[in-house]
Amino acid sequence: MVKREHESFQEYAQRWRDLAAQVAPPMVEREMVTMMVDTLPIFYYEKLVGYMPSSFVDLVFAGERIEVGLKRGKFDYVSLVGASGRRTRTAGEKKKEGDAHTVTSTPAWPKPP
Repeated sequence: MVKREHESFQEYAQRWRDLAAQVAPPMVEREMVTMMVDTLPIFYYEKLVGYMPSSFVDLVFAGERIEVGLKRGKFDYVSLVGASGRRTRTAGEKKKEGDAHTVTSTPAWPKPP
């Protein structure tokens, strides 16, 4: 089960919880949170895996905040490949000449004495 592209986080969470309620024996809250985070698109997963909410309600709240941040342009996010096979952009993002396709960096760790 995956979050659909045009589905709100809350709609996805409700659909996921309805399906999880059918599991026997019932899942514990922590197990539901972990499994749902594992099904999320990579962008949500990256944001939530470090936070790892302890309750399903906290997960939904955090997911909704990420969704609002995406809509407001608070994140540098580019969708991976869309269903058509072409790269899609977030709302309001314009194509710029000379856009970089890949940016990498290597952390500069201090050398031990």
